[in-house]
Amino acid sequence: MKKKLFLIAALTIIGFGISAQTCATSGFCSPTATNSTGQYPTGAFSASTNAWMTVSAYMNAGNYTLFDVINGNVYEWTYCSDFGGSQGWDAELTLFNNTSGVTLCYANNCGRPNCSTAPYIRWTATFTGVVKLLTTVSGCTTNSGMPYSTLVWRDTSIAAPVGGTSNIGIDVSHYQNPINWTQVKAGGVTYAWAKATEGTTYVDPDYITNATSGVSAGVYMGAYHFAHPDTDPTTAGAISEANHFLSVAQPYIIACELPPMLDYETDVSASMTGAQQTAWVESWMNTVQTATGIMPILYTGGSIANQFTSALASYCKLWIATDNGSATTIPPSPPPPTPSTYDQAAWYPNWSFNQYSWTTTVPGITTGGVDADIFNGTITQLRALMGCNTTGIDQKTLDNAFNIYPNPSSNNFHIDYTGVNGEAVVYVYDINGRLVLSQNMNGKTIIDASSLNDGIYNVNITNNDGVVNKRLVIVR
Repeated sequence: MKKKLFLIAALTIIGFGISAQTCATSGFCSPTATNSTGQYPTGAFSASTNAWMTVSAYMNAGNYTLFDVINGNVYEWTYCSDFGGSQGWDAELTLFNNTSGVTLCYANNCGRPNCSTAPYIRWTATFTGVVKLLTTVSGCTTNSGMPYSTLVWRDTSIAAPVGGTSNIGIDVSHYQNPINWTQVKAGGVTYAWAKATEGTTYVDPDYITNATSGVSAGVYMGAYHFAHPDTDPTTAGAISEANHFLSVAQPYIIACELPPMLDYETDVSASMTGAQQTAWVESWMNTVQTATGIMPILYTGGSIANQFTSALASYCKLWIATDNGSATTIPPSPPPPTPSTYDQAAWYPNWSFNQYSWTTTVPGITTGGVDADIFNGTITQLRALMGCNTTGIDQKTLDNAFNIYPNPSSNNFHIDYTGVNGEAVVYVYDINGRLVLSQNMNGKTIIDASSLNDGIYNVNITNNDGVVNKRLVIVR
């Protein structure tokens, strides 16, 4: 009998997370087994993706959480580390219908090798409404304070977003050089930020190389600045740092590349209020946007994001750091949990990028682990965020009809034009959107670029079928 029971348990473990309903019908804890905090976090959670999402990394036994559910959808909740959860103590879960109070499900030890004592629930909703999930210590007891546990959940019935792995990127600095950007692109990286500056004097020695080589390899590139509100605490200091950044990176900040990014990760809460920090960020971003026409993105962690005033969330987009060590590959496996409501702060639920790992292995980079990032959307949405031109025609066919080489170029560059009928006109724009060169073409054409300064340009090729924008790098 013991052998048979073991076999049944083993089959349950293998199956869970795939299709089986993992939900005990006994062992329930009372809905009154709550601590003084009670509901945590506040509000009711709704799913927008089938990826594992963090409810909170600060759960105590005796907390209960509300979730919106849809009849027929399959939901999962766990504290198991395999899916981004964690246990500071031996947790158990009880699920209730929040309206009627009827007990729906109970889970204690899931038995997985890496988290054998963690609870795991997989439940198919039998109604549309709100469920209440109660967390307790095994034995239906409560606690408070540290240590905390991390609760994660997902709606497995939501279709995965289209776009495949095209929403994966990295961020680098001179610490990762030398980088073979062709191998990076072939390894599945769609976009990358490269460090340009820090404070008011430092320049990353490899920024120009990364910016130009990445673009040449077909990677969407962006520049970032490491902020020092600790040494430049005033808005005037923020403007000085922004101008230093622009003096290096402005030639490479153009439409259809990543927006510039402010890396704000120095905790100055002891010396600056939230309002002062918000004003600092806005001053830096205003300066960069005025010079380039492009609003930067803010990178920070959850503890600092929560120090800003809520106004900043409507001002700029958020790139949040949430590395939990669960995924170190491209594409990430398992998929990283969605940033928690705490991490997203006032931006919830509209985060744009998530730095899910600091130790990812990337082809073409041999100096060690790399920061890896995921965009909250499809490649079409990413291109829209970058301000790429879309015309409504078969853009892939039109794009493939034109080939620019060599790229980077020094003086002359060639455009091969095949597969599309009719003449075309070539317009070359600088980073300020100013037309600096134009020429008619039909078939293979050589463009004299000797009058152009070093930098990145937008080459606009227009014919009767539509418009193509190509990136051109001039380096001498």
